[in-house]
Amino acid sequence: MPKIGIDPGHGGSDPGAVAANGLQEKVVTLAVGLLLQQLLQKAGVAVVMSRTGDQDVSLADRAALFNREQVDLIISLHVNSTGTPEPNYVSTFILAPGGEAEKIARLIQAEVVAATGWPDGGVRQANFYILRETDAPAVLVEMGFISNPSVATQLATPAMQQTLAVAIFRGLAAYLGLKPGEPRDIQGHWAEEAIRQIMAAGIMNGYPDGTFRPDQAATRAEVAAAVAKLLVKLKPTG
Repeated sequence: MPKIGIDPGHGGSDPGAVAANGLQEKVVTLAVGLLLQQLLQKAGVAVVMSRTGDQDVSLADRAALFNREQVDLIISLHVNSTGTPEPNYVSTFILAPGGEAEKIARLIQAEVVAATGWPDGGVRQANFYILRETDAPAVLVEMGFISNPSVATQLATPAMQQTLAVAIFRGLAAYLGLKPGEPRDIQGHWAEEAIRQIMAAGIMNGYPDGTFRPDQAATRAEVAAAVAKLLVKLKPTG
């Protein structure tokens, strides 16, 4: 199994960007980072955290830690900010195109956009320290704009923090080829038999974190994907 470095941005005396409602970037990045750590470890992936609490960790120390631990890839977590409240999109940064970092970034970006419903800011290039000074492929996820009041309100909630962590995990799971086992949350559910049937038929799958989330509302994309698989099954072969 690979070893993944998770870098919750800022911390300690550095709050990062601060929303009008007082929410600090360092709080969001740590919350999402710890949730992501749990998801990865449950999937059997080794994780190295640049910080696990509200402490100061320099950029040089973060990069040195990941290089010393010889991690296989790095996910740096941040929240964007600007001087006006209007910007509202998510984006994922890489140092340069064409490598493994771009593959990882595109998978994560797609999952975060689908999970949050926020506009797609795409995969972008930047000369960020953590991308430049680490040996392993590294991506930096800007999880929305904390300067946007609506987004800041959502970022402050455990539900959105969990949504972001699961989305990033799903992108990583797709890159790493992690295969979910039988969902642990369908036993005893009123639709258990139906869920088992559609999973066995390959029409729908559980999530990489080991859940099916039977009572979670499906997005239009998820419904379309399931119907498309069903249509393939129903298509005559003769």
